[in-house]
This record gives sequence, C-alpha cells and structure tokens, in this order.
Amino acid sequence: MKYNLLKISLLLSPFFTLISCDKDFNSLDSDLANDTHFNLELDNTTKVVAFSQPTSAVQSNNLPINALGIYDNPIFGKTKSQFVTQVSLATTNPTVGTNITIDAVKDSVYLYIPYFSHLDTEASEADTYILDSIYGNTDSSINLKIYRSGYTLRNFNPNPNPNDITSYTQKYYSDEKSLVESNLIGTPLNNSTNTAENTAFKFSKTQYIKYKTNANGEWLDATGTVTTDTEKRVIKEKIKPGMWLNLDKEFFKTQILQAGSTNLLNNNVFTEYFKGLYFQVEENGGQAGAMAMLDFSKGKVHIQYHSDFTTTPTDGTPTVTNAKRELILNLTGSTVNFLDHTKSANYILGLNNANDGNLYIKGGEGSQAYIKLFGGSELEDLKDGRLINEANLIFYVDNNAMQIDQTLGQDEIKYLPKRIYLYDATNSKPLVDYYDASTTSNTKNNKYIFGGILDYIKDKNDKKIWFYKFRITNHINNLITSDDSDLNENVWLGLSLTESIAINGNVFFKNEQTIGTGTDSQITKLLPVANVMNPLGVVLHSSNSTTTYEDADGNIIPMKLKLQIYYTKPN
Repeated sequence: MKYNLLKISLLLSPFFTLISCDKDFNSLDSDLANDTHFNLELDNTTKVVAFSQPTSAVQSNNLPINALGIYDNPIFGKTKSQFVTQVSLATTNPTVGTNITIDAVKDSVYLYIPYFSHLDTEASEADTYILDSIYGNTDSSINLKIYRSGYTLRNFNPNPNPNDITSYTQKYYSDEKSLVESNLIGTPLNNSTNTAENTAFKFSKTQYIKYKTNANGEWLDATGTVTTDTEKRVIKEKIKPGMWLNLDKEFFKTQILQAGSTNLLNNNVFTEYFKGLYFQVEENGGQAGAMAMLDFSKGKVHIQYHSDFTTTPTDGTPTVTNAKRELILNLTGSTVNFLDHTKSANYILGLNNANDGNLYIKGGEGSQAYIKLFGGSELEDLKDGRLINEANLIFYVDNNAMQIDQTLGQDEIKYLPKRIYLYDATNSKPLVDYYDASTTSNTKNNKYIFGGILDYIKDKNDKKIWFYKFRITNHINNLITSDDSDLNENVWLGLSLTESIAINGNVFFKNEQTIGTGTDSQITKLLPVANVMNPLGVVLHSSNSTTTYEDADGNIIPMKLKLQIYYTKPN
C-alpha cells in the first residue's frame, strides 16, 4: 500500500483495507484512500466483549480440501494429519482380460495426486514451480505409509435421532483415527526401494516428465526408433508437481485385476469390496516435517498391465491379442481427515487465561473467538436517527506472541494466516456484509470489501503493524434500523480461520459448545468448515489489551480490538 495516499484518512482512523493472496502478498490502494470521512462523527468507544474457546474435536469427513503431513507451528504446537478415502473405478465393469501380468519394466502401478502450485515467472529455468498451501519445512522429510483400509466409511448413521434430521447423515470426527487404524490390511503399499516415496518422503516442487516408449517400455526418439540416449528421447507429457508414488504391483494384480467381475461390477459393489486407502504419517527423527493441503479427489491410481483379449470375427477363428492395458482408480468417495494436535505450553496458557488481553484463533482442531458488540444501553443509544456511513471491526496481531520480525514482509512470515473469517455464530451463517460482490484476479481475495485480509501499516520506526479489518456496515445498520427480528438481533459473532472465503458452510463440533455466560449464553453445534481446512493460527489483541504503538505522526494508537463507527448526526 502507498502510505502517502492514506495520510489524511489515518488522522481519523489507522485502519484500511488491503488485499493479500494465499501465498503472494500483493497490496492494492485502499478503497478508503479517497474517503477522508469529512463531516462524519467517529465512535470507537463502544464496548466489545471477546474471548477464545477451544474447538476440541471437529467433524472432518468429506472436506473439500484435506491436510496430510506434520506441521510444527512455533506458536501453537504440532499437528499430525492423516487421511482415509474410498476409491472408485474410473470405468465400471471393466474387461480386464486373461493371462494378466504386470511386467517389472514394461508396466507400473503408481499413485499421483497433484499439489496446488503455480509457475515461477521469475525463475531462470522454464517450468519451475512454486508450491502453494505447503506448511513447514519442505526440505525435511516424513515417513509416509499407504495402507489398504478395512473400515467401511458410511454415508448414513445407522442409529439416528428421529427428532434430529441432521443425525441421519454419518459424521466422522478429527480424533477418530483408531476406527481406521485398527482395521488396516497388510503392509504399506508404497514399498518402493526409493525411500523418497515412503520413509523419507518430501513434498517436492519437481515436475514429472513422461517419455514416449514402445510396448517393451523402451524410449523412442523423434523417428520412433528405440534409443538409450537420454538427450534423444521424446517427451510425451509434462505433469505438474504432485505426490507420485510407485505402489505394490502384486497387490494390485491380485486384489484389483483378479478381483473377479462381480467385485468390479459398479462402484457401490466395488467400495464395499475395496474399502479404501489410508495415508498415515510418522515423524522422522531430527526432521521438522511439512504438511500439504491437497485435493485428493484429483488423485488417481494407474494400474498398467498386460493381458490377453480374445476376439471372434463373424466369419473367422478367434484371435488372442496380448497387449498393454490400464485400469484407473479415482480417489473419490467418502473421506475423513484425522488431526492429532499437541498444543504448545504458551497456547494452553493463553486458552486458559481469558483475561490476558489476547484472542487465540487456530484452524483444524484448534480454537475460535466469540464476540459480542455493545454493552448496556449502547445499542439503544445508537437508535437516535443517526445514519451509519461505515462500521469496521479491527483486530491487531500480537507481534510479540506471534514472534514476528516486523521488518519482514508477508512472504517471510509463513505461519501468519492470510485471512480470517467473521460470521454470525448465533445462527451459524454469514453476516449480511459477507455477500458483497467484490472480486480480484486471485479468488482468495474476493469479497475484499467485507475484508478479513491480512494487512499492515507502519509505525514511526517503519516497523509493520499487522491487522485484519472487517467492514460490517450493513450488519450495524440492521441492528439500529431494522424492524425484522431476524436482522436486528445483537448476535454473537464468531471469528475463525478460512481456507477459502467462497466456502461458508458448516460442520459439527463433536461436543456442542456454550458461548457466553448467564442469560446471554447460548449453545452452538456448528463451526465454519473452512476453519477445519486451515492448519495455521494467529494471536490477536482482544478488547482489554493495553498494548499501543506510535504512528508516523507521533500519535499513540491502542491496539485493542475495537468497533469503529462513522456516522452522520441527525438534524
């Protein structure tokens, strides 16, 4: 952001809206840069109650994006994420053939799951990729094991509550990995002698290249002639970085290709026969580990093999043809992400100390904040005919608690979330301001007028003061002016992380939560699903924080959570 454009507006408010994406930090001029709020009154003294609360185990089945790996967050502790998925036939009731063989050279069985990535436009070499949504140290390894699962993932609850329609759908929770791990079958399937595919696995940004070969698996040059010269082989396909693992050939020959036509008839039958695959991770000694967010539904198991097909012409003798063939399994169907989180001592202390001046927000099996605006008669006092022109809720990052070097940019602060999400926790739905139509080239920055995007201003020493800002003008106007009881209720607000601002659905807490105390308390069963998909966390100053900073003009600015309202007085 260009600081000189904001100098005037900062006299009234030190907060403004910027846009940052998931991995690349891009600043745009604030939409408030040309609005200095002349002739408007500013009220930032209203009472705001806010506190943190752990989520404990959360519903984690059938998420759009899932985590896999080990992430040691220096502030919040260590999370280990494991994953189970059903598997489906790309082509049902396939004709597999007879005399099935999987040749050691000519054929292969491999798993490929693409990573989120984009091309590095500044790299000196072509086809250089940058991995997105990878957390931790990508140079460190984890011990990755893939097993056949013997546990049936259900879609429907066999014992629903007739009085609760939501109980009919099966829910699985982040702490239930024992259901699957007690039903694993056999030994790991990724048993290659290449340890980079199992015991020393890393999330690599290297793209994969397929070369043209003949039926014997030999390389071909541009003329179609067999060659052993690596410089003359012809590229058949370039494949974006992803998890590429060779799997046990004999297992897939016997358990899939020779499973019998009745087990391959359709995917209902097949998923009952072949329950799924379980991705298990373990730490390697001396290795920090890394965690990736993955769309497993894009993953496939390729089973390449040779078999005989018999064809009988209408006027001839039967002909037997042996040829190379391929059967593909999709990683689609029901899924569950299991999360083991070991909290750091400081995180535990912060969650237990509600008056330490901080809010602790963490995704996955972590914690949220709950907020109630206005105290006493404040809301009624606003109902005096005044026109609310703009209302903002601003959260400052606690730089000390987050151990942030304030000279660094967002690219260097890998563990600071790019976006947080404010919602109506009383009714478990988005706020009315969420539905703005603002868009950018990066979809993760859409709805930037509503906000919640990580941003910063600089203090007098040119250090970065990080914050998140939400514009909730419509929400406040409804509280003050609407006669609709569904709109003018002063609801509890929830604050969580988000993996994608476009996702506003909910999942269940394993154990329902109580928000608040006394007559203003309520029970909640739901939390935003996008929070479960984000492994990061952030410590924010709460409404009772006494921390301040000095801006470039020498003003002492409180960093506590505040509701900021610009309004026009009635005549």
